[in-house]
Amino acid sequence: MQQRIRLASARRVSVSRAAALVGMAVALGGLVATAARAQGQAPAAMSATANPTADMFVKADANRDGKLSRDEVKTLPAIAEKFDTLDKDKDGALSAEEFASGAAVR
Repeated sequence: MQQRIRLASARRVSVSRAAALVGMAVALGGLVATAARAQGQAPAAMSATANPTADMFVKADANRDGKLSRDEVKTLPAIAEKFDTLDKDKDGALSAEEFASGAAVR
């Protein structure tokens, strides 16, 4: 039985999934900081946050259920047009991981 933790959003997430999300956020934050240093800027100068992809996901998640429906991604045309491809588990919604994979591919 997996341990469960309660996140600030009051959504239950398995410890392993939460750890994966944190790991992705830390890795992306590190890439932003590295890019900023390479350009001679402080990391804060690149973005107000360390993870713009996560910010985009949170803003699009209108009902705050931790996933994006087809209606919610209508505000993001690049994601909306590849919704079916990104929805790997075919549950009709994009998880943070599925969204991040689509936001990373250009």
